[in-house]
Amino acid sequence: MPPALTIRTYRDSDHDHVIALNAYGLAAAGVPIDVDAYAGDLDDIAATYLADRATMLVGDLDGQVIAMGALRPLSGTICEITRMRVDPTVQGRGYGKLILAALEAQAIEFRYHDAVLLTGPDQHPAIDLYKAAGYTVIATENHGDVPGVRMRKRVLPQRMT
Repeated sequence: MPPALTIRTYRDSDHDHVIALNAYGLAAAGVPIDVDAYAGDLDDIAATYLADRATMLVGDLDGQVIAMGALRPLSGTICEITRMRVDPTVQGRGYGKLILAALEAQAIEFRYHDAVLLTGPDQHPAIDLYKAAGYTVIATENHGDVPGVRMRKRVLPQRMT
């Protein structure tokens, strides 16, 4: 049986792995680093994602960071899920789904009502993952020459609001 994925909060020692996973994700999506819609957020991960109702989670498999995802506030009731990445050598094993579920649990703990995210129109595995998790497309948008698909999901059940 393969080892279980440990999902935990980002540590400074994860920085190089996170940067490498992010570079892979951008390249796989065909997004040049210089037109990344979230450029600069990984320069100081603690300030961006480890404060103010935000988080960055990593998936650790046998001591190696192989997955990541983050969330940050957009408003008092809406968060944005960003930087969802899974190492290409372990894709298709459900690790992205686990990271997404952990981020949604954190969003509920932070009392966000809705989560939004941005993905590329050609990122079919990601879109399929998000749709299966209950996200719906709410808009298409462009960031420079890079098209995007904005998706949204209610994460906090009505009875908890």
